[in-house]
Amino acid sequence: MRLDLKSLKGRKNEGERTFSPEHRRKRTTQVVTFLFFVFLSAIFWFIQSLQMRFPYVLHIPITYDSIPPEVGLESHLPEFIEVSLEDEGNHILEYSIRGVNPITLHLKQHKGVNQGFSLTAAALTQEVRKRLSSSARITTISPASIEVSAYHRARKVVPIVVGQLPLVTQGYSLGEVELTPSEVTIFASAKLLDSIRFIRTAPFEEQILETTTTTKVSLLLPEGVYASTNIVQAHLPVEQLTEQTITLPITVKDAPSGYELRPLPSSITLHLTLPRSRYGEVRADLFEVSVNYPREDTHSTDDGQRELPLQVTKKPSWVHLIRLNPDRVQYVIEERRPSKPWM
Repeated sequence: MRLDLKSLKGRKNEGERTFSPEHRRKRTTQVVTFLFFVFLSAIFWFIQSLQMRFPYVLHIPITYDSIPPEVGLESHLPEFIEVSLEDEGNHILEYSIRGVNPITLHLKQHKGVNQGFSLTAAALTQEVRKRLSSSARITTISPASIEVSAYHRARKVVPIVVGQLPLVTQGYSLGEVELTPSEVTIFASAKLLDSIRFIRTAPFEEQILETTTTTKVSLLLPEGVYASTNIVQAHLPVEQLTEQTITLPITVKDAPSGYELRPLPSSITLHLTLPRSRYGEVRADLFEVSVNYPREDTHSTDDGQRELPLQVTKKPSWVHLIRLNPDRVQYVIEERRPSKPWM
């Protein structure tokens, strides 16, 4: 068997010519030319389609005058007008890209009394026509008209109460929060206002406080209630804590007539945690530690000693923590005998 080497060599040269640079340039030119004509055809199709008519749904936004909080509305105000229409493609493209100007409605008044918002079907159709091309054909308008009556809400001034507070870094305390304003005027039906005594603040955006902070916080308004303001300013004073000790006598409560309970010991040491700025305000008359007179002898320890628990019955609100040393005391009950009159 003989191999045709000349034939194999010819095929090899033919393959090299197929993938030569000149051949690749020719193929690239053909592809680019093809894509150009495809793109040109798409442009002609697009231009032709712009002259055709298509159905379209257009949403025209509605803007309203600022409604005072004392004015209530009988029903919901629509946010937009839905217009079903048919128009040429170029106008529909303009609607979808640029949109249309909103329809503005003003709060109508009669002799100083708010009447509400009103727009008849004819007036609404005219407003819609102003925003469309002359070639547009309107199919439907929804809603066909706008008629929302207004009424006067009752008002009431209530205090603002601080709600959930943020946490404070360990070793620091949060002082009294100052709200500005501290009161707010609310508007609602008279029946609803009768049940409201205060308005609470919403949770603060700050999670943990490290220094004194002044921030804004929203108000939590019940459904159907409107306010003269929805946001107030809050001043959150953060202060470092310190410790102090004070010794007090123990007070006995509810001792029956003719008996006296003597606590052992008769005084107690209080370990206080308080803001640094209050350190000089600590006085003995601001605190009280007491025991209750036992009605039954049920306070004996395992070794038979009688003890009573101590209770802090009076302290300033700015004291954060009190530790008693000791927290229980032994006691002795003595009977008081009335003195005999002199003969």
